[in-house]
Amino acid sequence: MLTPVYSTAEPEKGMAMISGYPRRHPWAGVVWALVLIGIILGGSQPSQAFTKSRYELGLRYGYGQTCKAFETLHFNTFLPRWGFFLTQANNPILGRLRPSIILEGVLGSITDHNRGWDIGITPLLKLSYPMGRVLAYIEGGAGIIWENIDSPTYAHAFNFSPQIGVGVDINVWGGYALSLAYRFRHTSNAGLYAENPGVNTNFFMIGLAYYY
Repeated sequence: MLTPVYSTAEPEKGMAMISGYPRRHPWAGVVWALVLIGIILGGSQPSQAFTKSRYELGLRYGYGQTCKAFETLHFNTFLPRWGFFLTQANNPILGRLRPSIILEGVLGSITDHNRGWDIGITPLLKLSYPMGRVLAYIEGGAGIIWENIDSPTYAHAFNFSPQIGVGVDINVWGGYALSLAYRFRHTSNAGLYAENPGVNTNFFMIGLAYYY
């Protein structure tokens, strides 16, 4: 008679095992959905809203959830933003790729029992590629943020906020576009104080942008 052998090996870090299969990060599906939207709506001739414009003005709403923190917190965040393109489309060196500088504000609140708020500002470098009615992009930067949150997850009010994300803007009319994006944000005080737990948050964003 065979004796069953049970493995004591721990699942790979960053993965949770369900019925013997790894459960992937929840944001992976969002990223793939954004890629699929770009493929479906993209075309050979990009919209003039994305090729002729010099500036961008927008407002986003972001829903965020902390990951691998002392406790799970949920954010409702509004992000006003303004930026300018560094090149025109069909640049002889970069082609359709258009880099831009974005200045983004942060005004958020906590929806859990640990109520609080955060406010900050973030400069971002954005790399955009127009495809038909869709502007696909990746953006990242590092800002400063003040947080008044009643939670051991946040040891201090003043923190830095390096972040990176991907998204698509869908041209709906004239210079107006619907924004769909994912953002990963890390906040910590960069060792300025003895307590520096660091917090990672996944944000899912929707908003409206105006290119002019």
